[in-house]
Amino acid sequence: MRIHSTVVLGCALLVLSLAGCSSGSSRPDVELVPVEGVVTLGGEPLAGASVMFGGVAMGETDAEGRYELSQGTKKGVPVGEYQVVIEKWVMPDGSLYRSDEGISPMDSGATQEIPPKYSNMEMTELKATVPAGGGKVDFELKKGK
Repeated sequence: MRIHSTVVLGCALLVLSLAGCSSGSSRPDVELVPVEGVVTLGGEPLAGASVMFGGVAMGETDAEGRYELSQGTKKGVPVGEYQVVIEKWVMPDGSLYRSDEGISPMDSGATQEIPPKYSNMEMTELKATVPAGGGKVDFELKKGK
């Protein structure tokens, strides 16, 4: 039996958020603060990437590499320390992978464009601190392993 990578990633994010790898919370009574930033890869803006702070908040980068975090439909993230994962799945034809089609990236033929030290939940070296009031968190990723 084959386990889809999106299911594994989803479970990993849930376990990590419950295990305390992030001091943030997805509870509705916790105040969310705005967090935005820019992601570059090899000095160039990284477009079409997903930026995930723990299992708590996510943002997508635009053409200039800018992102803004949201928790579901609400903008922002709780104050705290986060393990960060940045992913960019690309289809064989060069288009971005779309998760709303119900097929995992691996089963769709998509490949991960970001080195595992940034894109793999178990290997990521990225961390972020979200202070009271929020702020800007930029990530300068290097190409290669």
